[in-house]
Amino acid sequence: MSLKHAPPSSFKVILRVFLPFGCGYYLSYLYRTINAVISENLTVELTLGPAGLGLLTSLYLIAFASSQIPLGVALDRYGPRKVNALLLMFAAAGAAVFSIAESFGLLMVGRALIGFGVSAALMSALKANALWFPSDRIPLMNNLIGAFGALGAVSATRPVEVMLHTTEWRDIFGGLAVVTVIVSLMVLILVPEKREMSQRSESFGMQLKGYGRVIRDIFFWRITLIFSFSYTAFVSYQTLWADPWLRDVAGLDQTERANYLLAIQLGFLVGLLLTGALADLLRRTRFQAVHVFGTCILIFVGTQVLLALGTTSGLAALWFLFGLLSSAIYLAYAVQTAHFPAEMTGRAITAMNFFMFVLAFFCQWSIGGIIESFTPDPDGGYSLEAHSTALGIIIVVQVLCYVNFILPGLRKKKNG
Repeated sequence: MSLKHAPPSSFKVILRVFLPFGCGYYLSYLYRTINAVISENLTVELTLGPAGLGLLTSLYLIAFASSQIPLGVALDRYGPRKVNALLLMFAAAGAAVFSIAESFGLLMVGRALIGFGVSAALMSALKANALWFPSDRIPLMNNLIGAFGALGAVSATRPVEVMLHTTEWRDIFGGLAVVTVIVSLMVLILVPEKREMSQRSESFGMQLKGYGRVIRDIFFWRITLIFSFSYTAFVSYQTLWADPWLRDVAGLDQTERANYLLAIQLGFLVGLLLTGALADLLRRTRFQAVHVFGTCILIFVGTQVLLALGTTSGLAALWFLFGLLSSAIYLAYAVQTAHFPAEMTGRAITAMNFFMFVLAFFCQWSIGGIIESFTPDPDGGYSLEAHSTALGIIIVVQVLCYVNFILPGLRKKKNG
């Protein structure tokens, strides 16, 4: 019997398909998040200001975004196994360059290579899920892949901070380069080729033109705008700006800050499991994944309001909730794949990813510019006003996108 018809619990499918791609996404998120913990080390060693640190960290995002459009077509034509294995080698090279860089320019090259190299980690995993698992379980399996990313984010907090007491950040990146090569070989060697899916009748150019249908779809933009701005808010603070906020607003030292960053990642992990399971349980009811997505995003914006106000009481619970609620953003992938026909889903989710990562690049960089526009304190930190201004702008944009997201539904209900 072909593995195509094997149940999702099949040991062989889990071992040879799900786990290798999950490990790739684990590394992707670890790389994305680790700068939040080593930001002070980079600032001191390389005399980086907030804007420079924001640019360096966000280069991962723009390099990631630049590959999304051709990536959607490549995944359809060549399959997730070959594409992901190849690109992970670029990530390994980027980690090696980052570990030896003595200048800001070389650090940027390394960071950009890392971003490009892990750019297929999530999309290839989602593509593999679509090939190997039943369609009604895709929201759950996608969120379980997301949980691997959350574990990577957890690994980039307190564990990395503990390692920094006994080793240099450069050694950590050198080790990551080796691990990334191993994961690349795992994907290449362990994952079976889905031969009947590897050929496409359309030319590469025709498949690229298919993106036009996606971007002309009104529903696509309703989901993409709120997804992109909410995810940008989350990833900007998860991967970088939560640490300066905790230092400047809450007055915490590096060890204490690492614990709170861990709370964000644990909340993200728990949330991915909960929202994925909830969407899976409700899949046969009227309350679908899009409703779970919309409800959680609304409360998520509320947590940002509290942070903008400088709330420091119940801080661990607040940051945990910030991470937990943000996890519902992943349901947008399932919402888009349910809306588009099967032959368009790869291009739909990579188009959404492209817009989000371009936005995240400019947002993460701009947050640093906004904060740096305020006069720093004598100790080099920045005021609550500086942090609140940056957060306030992000909140306002999310509210506008949320109104755009729910308004058609409200009009339909009113007219119906």
